[in-house]
Amino acid sequence: MTTAGPGAQASTTVSAHAAVPGLGNVTATTVTLQQGSPTQELLVVIQGLNLTTATPRVVLVQPRQSVNQNQGNPDEFVTQVITTSKTQIQVLVRRVDTNSGWGQHLRLDLFIVD
Repeated sequence: MTTAGPGAQASTTVSAHAAVPGLGNVTATTVTLQQGSPTQELLVVIQGLNLTTATPRVVLVQPRQSVNQNQGNPDEFVTQVITTSKTQIQVLVRRVDTNSGWGQHLRLDLFIVD
């Protein structure tokens, strides 16, 4: 359902949708970037969403290692939501521990309330 765009490839995505009383429609999904980035920043386009609004109230993006184990990577990342629509979200992933690219596969966990 969700794919990564320019310069990034995604693997299997797990999605969950639910209406939470008092909160709204909630989407939880993940995308795994199958390659690193030769530069410090990578723009990722997450497509295939089915949101009820183009401007969701909450979009949380958490980067983490693609596998659930300590691989000893000292890399540190931040994410910034650039644009949103009903069908896609653009996220900028930036390495902040050094001014260089990275080689590891990253997983982005998304929690969206629209």
